[in-house]
Amino acid sequence: HPLTARVAVNRLWQQCFGQGIVVTAEDFGVQGTPPSHPELLDHLALTFRDSGWDTKAFLRELVLSSTYRQDTAGSRELIERDPDNVLLARGARYRRTAEEIRDAMLTVAGILNVKSGGPSVMVPVDQELISLLYKPTQWQVTPDASEHNRRSIYLIAKRNLRLPFLEVFDQPDLQTSCSGRVSSTHAPQALEMLNGSLSNALAAAFAKRLEREAGQYPADQVDLAYVLTTGRRPSARQQR
Repeated sequence: HPLTARVAVNRLWQQCFGQGIVVTAEDFGVQGTPPSHPELLDHLALTFRDSGWDTKAFLRELVLSSTYRQDTAGSRELIERDPDNVLLARGARYRRTAEEIRDAMLTVAGILNVKSGGPSVMVPVDQELISLLYKPTQWQVTPDASEHNRRSIYLIAKRNLRLPFLEVFDQPDLQTSCSGRVSSTHAPQALEMLNGSLSNALAAAFAKRLEREAGQYPADQVDLAYVLTTGRRPSARQQR
């Protein structure tokens, strides 16, 4: 059915650009919004189908396109004419997911376990959360501590227990279907980054990495910290 390919490519487009060609990704019917670029949607659907439904090849084509690689900055006139960037005249700007934030922090701290495959991982959580489970004995922390630093895709997905760090950054509730993640901004996010157990542990690991790789001089540590976290060297003012 032609609708299958159109819905599939719209979901993949939404993952890359933050918003689908059809904004209501869960509703292509009369109650949903019409596609902003109907010809493009049909072209992508046909390409996806003719490729044998090759998701990896389709995503590669999207992220290598000139549209995806545009700068997010735009002129004031352009932003006023198209504030929602429906015409795709500039790069999309959107919040990273909770899992991406966690993986990035593990990478910067230098302790990300890049192992592939294997069983799901149960990480340590507060006992008060485990006690809320119908059977608390179900939550058996993975004995190997190095497994706790696996990518977030390998963390066990339990419907009635969400990890606090991922929950505060809008990880969807696994009780219901989610066609698109909510992107919120609220105080607990800042508090989690400032004083959460995961943030504190990774901050300590990051400090050890800076000391190990940059040496004892604070200026060298600041320089390396900026390179690792922002991809650029600090300005003269930031080095003070």
